[in-house]
Amino acid sequence: MSATTTRSATPCGSEPDEIVDDSGVQVFEDDVIRPSSPSSGSHKDSTPETPPELDNSVVVQKLYEIECCCGRCASRLSKHVDVDQERTALEAEVSNIPIIQRHPGPDEHVTSSITINCPLMRDILTKALENYYQDPDTLTAENWTFNASFKPLVHRWKKINEIHESIQALAGDGHDADEVAARKKASNNLIAFLTPLLESSITTFDETLATGRIRHKNLWQIFPAGELVVTKFFGVETLCRVSRKHTLSSDDSSMWVMCEYVDWNGRTTGMKGTWVTIKYFKGRQKVTGLEVYPLSMAVDPEGTKARMLARGKRWEGLRGYRYQQYKGHKIAFKVGKEEDVQITTSGRVVIDHYAYYQSEKKRVLELGPLDNEQVGPGDSSAEEEPSGSKDEMTATIVKPETSERVDDSNLPELSDEHRLLTTPWLIGFDLKAKDWARYCIDNLQDIEWNDTAFDNLVSKGGEKQLAWEFVASKKASIQKCDDFVAEKGRGITILMFGPPGVGKTFTAEAVAERARVPLYLVSAGVLSTTPSEVEAALDHALNLCRLWNAMLLLDEADVFLGARSDEGLVRNELVSIFLTKLEYYQGILFLTTNRFSAIDHAFQSRVDLFLPYYDLDSTQRRQVWLNFFKHFGPDKFVVGETDLDRLCEQNMNGREIKNLCKTALLLSGRDNNGVVKADRLLMLAQKRTAALQLLGQKGDANMVGR
Repeated sequence: MSATTTRSATPCGSEPDEIVDDSGVQVFEDDVIRPSSPSSGSHKDSTPETPPELDNSVVVQKLYEIECCCGRCASRLSKHVDVDQERTALEAEVSNIPIIQRHPGPDEHVTSSITINCPLMRDILTKALENYYQDPDTLTAENWTFNASFKPLVHRWKKINEIHESIQALAGDGHDADEVAARKKASNNLIAFLTPLLESSITTFDETLATGRIRHKNLWQIFPAGELVVTKFFGVETLCRVSRKHTLSSDDSSMWVMCEYVDWNGRTTGMKGTWVTIKYFKGRQKVTGLEVYPLSMAVDPEGTKARMLARGKRWEGLRGYRYQQYKGHKIAFKVGKEEDVQITTSGRVVIDHYAYYQSEKKRVLELGPLDNEQVGPGDSSAEEEPSGSKDEMTATIVKPETSERVDDSNLPELSDEHRLLTTPWLIGFDLKAKDWARYCIDNLQDIEWNDTAFDNLVSKGGEKQLAWEFVASKKASIQKCDDFVAEKGRGITILMFGPPGVGKTFTAEAVAERARVPLYLVSAGVLSTTPSEVEAALDHALNLCRLWNAMLLLDEADVFLGARSDEGLVRNELVSIFLTKLEYYQGILFLTTNRFSAIDHAFQSRVDLFLPYYDLDSTQRRQVWLNFFKHFGPDKFVVGETDLDRLCEQNMNGREIKNLCKTALLLSGRDNNGVVKADRLLMLAQKRTAALQLLGQKGDANMVGR
């Protein structure tokens, strides 16, 4: 037998140049000599007419000199023409061996990867790695190959041993004795092979559990896929789950853990991904001091789970539209490149994710599915980058009046597992500050409605009762009294006019309180004077009131109600804009003004109810005084009937009486143990009345001087 040697240069990609010498031999640049085609007439007699056939399978073994395409490795002889073919053939040759162990070099103590070929061993690992991967076919797709540092095997080492012990406990009697024996042998071989391979990682992990401290390089050991972990969102303790899609990422300075939690976008509940950063640290760090750590290593794991579950149940009930009371920190949304700002606030808020995305024309937060087979974010748009910046979300913008909200009374119920993972923050609108922000669910409370507000409203001619009857009958009025033109005339407009401080604004507040609906208050005095900006602000307010069935109070609305003239073109445009918006508004609108005589005639015909208010008489002032004494605390005011009569003689409106009570309480806190005496209260009232009279006289004198 003989062997021929052929050099195969894999990286070249082109044929070598050839030279034909005088002897008829082709000489290539790679120095491999091959016979040339015989020239006409030369050596013709030396070649047999019919050469014998050569049995290559017996006589010849072809070897190929393989060179590394990168040029860093020495060439070698192989039966195969290139590296890829050689690797494929080698893998096929050893595919029936139960375990393949690969080494990056001659040092057999360093393992780069292993492959499990034995079906019985694969069955053990399939059970041990259940729910470890997002895609259950991951192991099959990767040909049952595990790369160093063998994270899945380390994370599920305890489970692997439990399965091993259960197999060893099998009796193996009867007809299945051979099968049981084979399973036991495979299990023993798997454990015997993996134990020294994983020993170092298992030892350091056991030390971490025993001491509660860990080195930065070993952080991956405590974050297996699917592990419940504790972290903080804007300073609030939160439970997340290590994602089965993207688990860990790291560089020389930091490590990132891909966590997932349950969120709500106004339409659906789903999974959202976020990267939590653990910065590099030297030595051993306390695990519970990390930015994220396993729930199992918390001081009180069961107590933490109980708190998170209770909060998750409440979060589940707050999806959709909810009117709530809030006291605590809110996270105001950043503007442009600014950072999110934490602000202390208190007051009533409307929790409504749908309204946020719709009214602000924001892209809807994209969420992954909740189902167990795909627990991680559905795609990269549902994740945050390790840097903390958010991806551009491939979602549609919700446009007003085109995409209606889902029925929040019939939302799918969450499992306890998902309740544990709910975010502690909800998006809401601050009715006082008029801005959107994130609100912590721990600081949200059901509203305690002030049922006495309506009763405490002092009115002379039954204005408050008339206003309430209009509001209470709104639904019936809409059904029976629509305009001839579709979508017109479905709202109710109530105009309250009269001097300041006599209860106009308080009427709207008391009626909304009794109706158990939000009151959206807009002061016309703070709106822009640019028609386009005013129109945008009105559209925003009217749209939110429509979504929430809220009442709109436009306070000091003189700029919109004034009669149009040839000179005031800008004001004319403002009035026209407002009249158009009013025509198609379908809710309840309260308007207040101090200048009824200047109202445009076109507007007068669009008002459903006029409520005139007058200066308070002494009887009404007495009731206002008594109401505020009760409100601030009757034990804080020592006022007899005679003193009260003297107070009622002072010509003051309701707002002035309230401010005077507050001032008296502040002063009494320093020298009278918080108790306001009648003489102090009367002195303050007289001085205030005299000062206002003096200011009025000066104002009249200035007018005369002009």
